[in-house]
Amino acid sequence: MPKPKPKVTVRPPPPSSAVERFVEEAAPTRRTPAAAPTKAKATFHLPVALVEEARAAVFALAGPPERLTLAGLVERALRAELDRGEPFAAPDAPLRTGRPMRR
Repeated sequence: MPKPKPKVTVRPPPPSSAVERFVEEAAPTRRTPAAAPTKAKATFHLPVALVEEARAAVFALAGPPERLTLAGLVERALRAELDRGEPFAAPDAPLRTGRPMRR
């Protein structure tokens, strides 16, 4: 009976840029598909330069072992920002949606 081959684990090099460190620190824990929460679609207007910078970061960081997406980067950034302080109280009324009123 042949000896089983030892498993080889390849680790990526340590993160060098601030974006790579952020992605590594904010990486979510692995969940089973049944435990994954339902997601909602949201649309935002952001400065073009910010979107281009985020796309460049995703392009540079999207690769094995993790497949980073623009939505994933935004989700992690928003989660990290909201987790910095005390939790917000639930709103008493639904949030207004639609175009903002003119002043």
